[in-house]
Amino acid sequence: MDPWAVWGVLAAAVSLIVGAVSAVAGEHAGSTTLWIILGLGTAGLALSARASILTAVVAVLLAALEVRDPAPWGTWAVGGALLFLFALRRPRFDAVAAGVAFAGAAMAAVYVPWLGGGGSGAFGLIALAAAMVGVGQWVQAQRRYVVAEVGRRRQETERRREEVARHVAEERLRIARELHDSVAHHLAVVSVHTNVARANLLRSPQVAERALDDVQVATQSVLEELGVVLNVLRASEPEVVPSTPVDAGMIDELLGSFEGIGLRIRTEGLDHLFTLAPVARTAAQRLLQEALTNAQRHGDGTAQIVVGAPVNGYVTLSIRNGRPAHATTSAGNGLGLVGMEERVHLLGGTFQAGPEGDGFTVTAQLPATAPRSAKETLA
Repeated sequence: MDPWAVWGVLAAAVSLIVGAVSAVAGEHAGSTTLWIILGLGTAGLALSARASILTAVVAVLLAALEVRDPAPWGTWAVGGALLFLFALRRPRFDAVAAGVAFAGAAMAAVYVPWLGGGGSGAFGLIALAAAMVGVGQWVQAQRRYVVAEVGRRRQETERRREEVARHVAEERLRIARELHDSVAHHLAVVSVHTNVARANLLRSPQVAERALDDVQVATQSVLEELGVVLNVLRASEPEVVPSTPVDAGMIDELLGSFEGIGLRIRTEGLDHLFTLAPVARTAAQRLLQEALTNAQRHGDGTAQIVVGAPVNGYVTLSIRNGRPAHATTSAGNGLGLVGMEERVHLLGGTFQAGPEGDGFTVTAQLPATAPRSAKETLA
C-alpha cells in the first residue's frame, strides 16, 4: 500500500474526528457549517480512493466554507489532505488546476462581496494548497524516476546477459572451427600413414618406419593444437592469444604434408597470399588446410590452387579438386564448409563452394587490406 496515501488519509481522518468531537461536545456544537464540512470531508475521503475529480471539487468547497465560517482548527487540514491525495495520483495539469481552484475559492470567500466576504485565513490555505500540490507532484516524479531507473537497469542486465551469451556462442563456434580445421587435417595424415605402415610392415620395414615417424609428427601437431585450445578454455579472463604470422615456409610445409600423403597439388600465384594482412593470411591458410583435406578425402588425388592478384582490394583464392569416377568415401557432414564460410564472412569477404564440372571448387575473396584483428581471434 502507498505510504504517502496512508499518511494523507490519516491526516484527513484525524481532522474529521476532531471536527466531529467539536460538533457534538465542543464550542462549535450544533454548527450547521461544521456538519456540512464533516459530511463533505467524509465524502471526499471516500472519493479519494479512486482519485476522482470530485475529490478536488470537494476540497475547493471545503476551502471556501472554512474561510467563511471558521470551524475547529483541526478541520482546516481536511481540504489540504484531500488536495494532496488528488495531486498524488493525478497528472500535473489536473493537480495544478485543482490547487489554483482551491486557492481561488479561499480568496473569493474573503474578497468577493456577493459571497459575503470578510472571512480570514485565505493566505494560509493558499500556502497549504501550494505545499500539498508540490509534495504530491514531487512524490510522483520520484516514483517515475524509480520506475525508469529500474527499467533501465533491467534492460542493461538483459543486454549484458545477451552479450555474454553471444560471446559464449561465438567462442564455441571459434573453438569448433579451429578443432575441425586443424585436427581433422592432422588426423587425415595419421590415417593415411597408418595405412601405409600397415601395408608395408612385413614387406618393407623401412617404409613402414618412415610412415610411423610421420604419424608421430602428425600426432604431436594434434596435441599442440589441442593445447592451444585448452589454454584458452582454462584462462580465468578473456585473453587474445596471438597467432604465429603465416609465412611462405608455413604454406610450403602445409602443402608438403599433403603431398606426403599422396595428394598431387598444382599452384599458381601463391605469392599473392602474402599481400594479405596477417588475420586474412591466417584465414587463407585455414581455407587451404580444410579444402585440401576435403580434396584428399573425397577427390581423385589431385588439387589445383589459384591465387589471383589483388583486384578492387580483394584477393581471390580458389581450390579445385577432381572427383573420382566412383566415390568410395563419405561425403562428410559439411561442417568444414560452414567453418570456411564463417571465417571469410568475419573478414568481410565472400565465399562459394560447390560442384563445378567434373570437380569441386572452393572460392573465397579475402580483403587485401583486412583489419589487423578480426571480430574473433583466428588462431
